[in-house]
Amino acid sequence: MARTITKRPDVIDAALSLFMRKGIKATTTRDIALRAGISEGTIYRHFDSKEELAASVFDENLDYFWRYLRGYLKHARTPEEMLHAYVQGFFEFSRIEQRRYSFIIAAHQTELKRQSRERMKPRQMLSKILRLGQRQGVFRKMDIQLGSAMMMGTLMQTIFYLKSGRIAVNYDDVIGEVTGTCLKMVTLDK
Repeated sequence: MARTITKRPDVIDAALSLFMRKGIKATTTRDIALRAGISEGTIYRHFDSKEELAASVFDENLDYFWRYLRGYLKHARTPEEMLHAYVQGFFEFSRIEQRRYSFIIAAHQTELKRQSRERMKPRQMLSKILRLGQRQGVFRKMDIQLGSAMMMGTLMQTIFYLKSGRIAVNYDDVIGEVTGTCLKMVTLDK
């Protein structure tokens, strides 16, 4: 009986599951091979090292997240609408794609911290929204990096508290509150 050739996505899926459960450092290529039902050598057909595999898992999931957010933004016209769509997409991604979201956040803050800083497309997307709002005179002048960091912190911490059950609020109300908070951070005083 011919053995099916394992595809790169199978290796990435197995690695993602194990990285989430054990962490990147504690996961071995042997663990990944066992999970994927392949020989350890098969992993090296696709990746030079476990570190390259971990970076690929991060990049692919981050790209997926970025495309997901773009889907929410495609009908937004004003910077305010874009910010609302961004917040909604961020929350929906964390709810629907829990495993991907958790991995991105955990890897970004821990084991892939150095490598992931420049790759954070969702943060770059938020920076573009803020910059557009400033150019249009809708958002106040502020350091874009600081503004996007404050908003990302607001989003991630709220999601953390929501998922851990520390706050029990209607899901739609949370999105509205967080959007309102983000808008208050950046809109001009009237």
